[in-house]
Amino acid sequence: MPTNTEYLGRLIGNTGKPNDLKAALRGSFAARRGEFVRIPHKERENDPDTDCLGRITAVSRHNVLFSQDLGEGVSEVNVLPGSLASGETLYGAIELIGYKDPSTGEIRLPRRPLDPGARVYGVDFEFLRRFYQFSEETSIHIGNLVGYESGARTVPIYLDVNTLATEHLAVLAMTGSGKSYTVGRIIERLVAQMNGTVIVFDPHGEYGKAFAKGQLQFNEGLSEVTDARDKEMLERIVQNLRKLQEKGGGIRVYTPQQAAFDNKYSDKNIHLALQFDQLDAEDLSGILPGVSEPQMRVLDACFRKWKREEPNPPRDVNTLLDLLGRRLDEVKNDPELNLSPEEQRALSARSAAIVGIRLRRVVDEAKSFYSKASGTPTDIGNLVGRRATNEPGRLAIIDLQGLSDEARQIIVGLLSSEILDQAASKTDPIRPCFIVYEEGHNFAPADGSSMSRGVIKKIAAEGRKFGVGFAIISQRPSKLDPDVTSQCNTLITMRIKNPDDQRFIVKSTEQLSQADIDELPALSTGEALISGRSIPAPLLVRVGTKALIHGGESPRILDEWGPGRLL
Repeated sequence: MPTNTEYLGRLIGNTGKPNDLKAALRGSFAARRGEFVRIPHKERENDPDTDCLGRITAVSRHNVLFSQDLGEGVSEVNVLPGSLASGETLYGAIELIGYKDPSTGEIRLPRRPLDPGARVYGVDFEFLRRFYQFSEETSIHIGNLVGYESGARTVPIYLDVNTLATEHLAVLAMTGSGKSYTVGRIIERLVAQMNGTVIVFDPHGEYGKAFAKGQLQFNEGLSEVTDARDKEMLERIVQNLRKLQEKGGGIRVYTPQQAAFDNKYSDKNIHLALQFDQLDAEDLSGILPGVSEPQMRVLDACFRKWKREEPNPPRDVNTLLDLLGRRLDEVKNDPELNLSPEEQRALSARSAAIVGIRLRRVVDEAKSFYSKASGTPTDIGNLVGRRATNEPGRLAIIDLQGLSDEARQIIVGLLSSEILDQAASKTDPIRPCFIVYEEGHNFAPADGSSMSRGVIKKIAAEGRKFGVGFAIISQRPSKLDPDVTSQCNTLITMRIKNPDDQRFIVKSTEQLSQADIDELPALSTGEALISGRSIPAPLLVRVGTKALIHGGESPRILDEWGPGRLL
């Protein structure tokens, strides 16, 4: 890498477009694609010189002696030593990041075009370190700048927590790129470093492995971390998580009422017991798509009878199922329900049986609803923590492994709705929280029905006012609802090769240039292009190590199969 005093070339052509600057380079080793450069600049005539930071997005190299116009005979051309350099033209395309405002510390794009002919210099790690300096009191260390990942040249990159946790995050990448691992590093720091509340909807049990057998499970490779600053913070995170666990915070795992989950977590898990009566008519139509109008009338009448019999919540969901089945006559003959003639005609055994069968299947699959046999109902205030009290930070993992997509959507939709309602409460508000939607395209799809999509869109639009932020994670960005992703003010993009997904990212955000999109297919596992309001400028980052064990890694299949041998 050139030192801070070496100049690489000069700006040429029109300098009025910050994302389309061009520099004539001094030689073929002057600069490489992806490297950073600085260009001296003055915004006003009497201002002191400041440095604008830019990034080389492309390098072109031509030689007149080997022009394609010479045809096939070019392969036989003999040239004198030293004549190649004199016949070459080298240009670098530069995307301007901006300069650091000395009064506010914010990074701004210049309003005055840079000077044509201005010298372009290389930068050293000290310049980058100062340029991307963050307060560790309000930020979390996500990883290090690619190209400056280790040793004395490390440039740490931080994310501003206030912006990240309230203005929503999207993490988009193909399978195996490290997106869940990246989110894992973020959330353990939000909890252990910032004493925050994070709720993770975990469809495949990946995050739950951090609490296997009911004990905190830490990464055995922490001793091998070479970054001294990161290693120190990882040790603090381990200590803080243990302290939070002792105080009743730390990791809590919520599961359906199934013995397999009890075995997985050695009975240290908490059973979900959601209140079915919290669902409204729109939610119910989402659970039971395709139900006829007479069937909905039956369900509505049984709901009213249920709430009359059990006037005070929590209400046992089995009572509702009984009313749809063997106790249907009690509903038909209850004068206090004031059933209309249309409702009386709709209350046939056939309609009730169809609704009852479908509803029982949902309840049996989810195994997460309150009944008298399930114990106390799930308390959102206990799950998230109450704002009025000084409660410890916690990571609440909702383990949904093995459930059907429909059952997952119901649990995610109902819990998300209750969290938002409780956050907006004037009498008993919960503390600010950050929700993580893994496999987000299943919960907020662009097409098709999903009971959870509506409430996620509502949180995207209104959650910030009540202290509810979210991260949505997907390996298929083009399958996500664009209204959700458009509200995400921080974007972490990892390796993506699918052209449809790349086009979706371009449409849904103005944070990335075409040069950034072109980088995505070649990113290595663990490398992420991060952009948005929680970071000063789009940066390519090598994500650091997690403290907790994570279960998203692919198995080493040959180790599982055993040694090869001829049969």
